[in-house]
Amino acid sequence: MEEINQIGQIILNYGVSAVIIIVFIWDYVVNKKRNTENQETIKTTLAVVENTTKTISSCLLEMQQQNLNTAKSLELLQKQMESTDKKVDILLERGN
Repeated sequence: MEEINQIGQIILNYGVSAVIIIVFIWDYVVNKKRNTENQETIKTTLAVVENTTKTISSCLLEMQQQNLNTAKSLELLQKQMESTDKKVDILLERGN
């Protein structure tokens, strides 16, 4: 209650301009604190994004290697099938 009386006394003594200055200073302090908190949040978020990017990059490299392995396996399978086809053709020609 005493604070309200002090605020009222300030308004009576210094008028509206003092209140505007006080509100401005209060707003500046609150916004400065929020900006600092927001900067910390942004730094934390960027660190998480960086870690996530590294993880995704690692996964993509692993997928690339798996795809190369699959391609090699398919190539070997194709060669084996062609070899088998040739052997079957030779056997069919001998049978005729």
